Amino acid sequence: MNNIPRWYSVQSHQWQVIPLLVLMLSGRVTVADTGKTQRLALLVAAPWEGETAMHNDLVAIYNALHQRGFAPEEFVILEGFLTRSVLLAFLHDVQRRVGSWQRGEVWFSLSGHGTLRGTTAAEAQPGLLLTNALHPSPEEQVWWEEVFATLQVPAAVQLTLLPDS
Repeated sequence: MNNIPRWYSVQSHQWQVIPLLVLMLSGRVTVADTGKTQRLALLVAAPWEGETAMHNDLVAIYNALHQRGFAPEEFVILEGFLTRSVLLAFLHDVQRRVGSWQRGEVWFSLSGHGTLRGTTAAEAQPGLLLTNALHPSPEEQVWWEEVFATLQVPAAVQLTLLPDS
């Protein structure tokens, strides 16, 4: 059995995410393998200051998946002004939950901003930009290769990715 929080919120005094709290039950979730296929909806919203579109995306995806049979305990959510260390720590927590699964599915939705590094198309590496700073620091960027390396979904687990960045 694994215990992990289902809802993480990174807040600043300028942007509150209280409406999402209405959608989620507080507390911790205990997961046991009951013989059925395990599944997890991993929802991440990474807005810049003053943006609400990412929150709206998260709520819409939560509602759509819930209507399609996902139970509240099958969601883990991260929302707010994120840093590289916060996002990677969250993904590491998720990896600890799904890393031992023999089968299952992970539905991963990320709503935020994208970026690229490299000077040519052949060198281009996609990533997530966590700030609107003109010259972001390394703590304000995460590369998709790092996201997948941290998440490490087992080969027998189906990963569905919906990036909106």
